[in-house]
Amino acid sequence: MIIGTAGYTAMLCVMALQKHGIKPSDGKILVTGANGGVGSIAIIILNHLGYEITASTGRPQESEYLTYLGASEIIDRAELASQGKPLNKE
Repeated sequence: MIIGTAGYTAMLCVMALQKHGIKPSDGKILVTGANGGVGSIAIIILNHLGYEITASTGRPQESEYLTYLGASEIIDRAELASQGKPLNKE
């Protein structure tokens, strides 16, 4: 239980990505809730495995911490919450 429930949950998520054939060469991985327990541990694991990580957070003042964990890009979660327009780019 050294990794706790958050670590266990984060690893299950990473294993699901791998099970579906997502490789580091496939592009960036978005981690939502990046400042939380599961999100921060997921960033550490994904970074260790060579993935490029975009971290989404409601606390942009914590960007330095997320970069320290291994995120290469930080976005505000408000960017993901806005209603998209039909035929918008991804």
